[in-house]
Amino acid sequence: MTILLKAEKIGKRYSDQASALKSISLEIEQGEFTAIVGPSGSGKSTLLAVMSGLAKPSTGQVLYKENELTSWNAKQLSRFRRREMGQVFQAYHLLAYLTVEENITLGLPDSGKGYPLNELTDLLEIGDLLDRFPGQLSGGQQQRVAIARAIVKRPSILFCDEATGALDENSSKKVISLLHRIRKTLGTTILFVTHNGEIARTAQRVITMNNGQLVRDVRNVRPIAPEEMAWA
Repeated sequence: MTILLKAEKIGKRYSDQASALKSISLEIEQGEFTAIVGPSGSGKSTLLAVMSGLAKPSTGQVLYKENELTSWNAKQLSRFRRREMGQVFQAYHLLAYLTVEENITLGLPDSGKGYPLNELTDLLEIGDLLDRFPGQLSGGQQQRVAIARAIVKRPSILFCDEATGALDENSSKKVISLLHRIRKTLGTTILFVTHNGEIARTAQRVITMNNGQLVRDVRNVRPIAPEEMAWA
């Protein structure tokens, strides 16, 4: 078991009255798909922001490969985001004036050597869309382009915040299936924040949050396949 990312007693306070995170300690294993669930306002997105270096904790520290991420300066954090991590959000954040191919290659690392574009777009089933613009795509297609942009650099870890929240059931199943395939193919570690209990059932590990705290942390002995997800 290799620990890729670790939080040690992290807290996040936005004011004297509001604590978004309360002394959370957490270890994330390399190559694992972890779902983070809980009600709105429970601290899920804040935890993801702190673990990814987008926000600094008020207390505690985050370690990435045993290096203290929370002590890095802006240049070091920028290098980490370019080379080591990918992000996928509910909003696609595609540039409307760039083609699909141009949007994807924006995510390439400094060296320009990332995942082969043809293999990646075939994996995500968007190989025939490279010359199109975002406005010509469906929501599910746009999200797959956003995923391609995030993983073309071959990130060690992928942070997803409600990445299927704006999609219909069929598109959501396809995206979750693709993320699991990416994890198996590339060995990518995935942290996925979601309100959807069915998505959590596909994960190897499910962390439940409430009121800024971890209230449950379980491993799925038999995760379901994405195509078996059942929407209410």
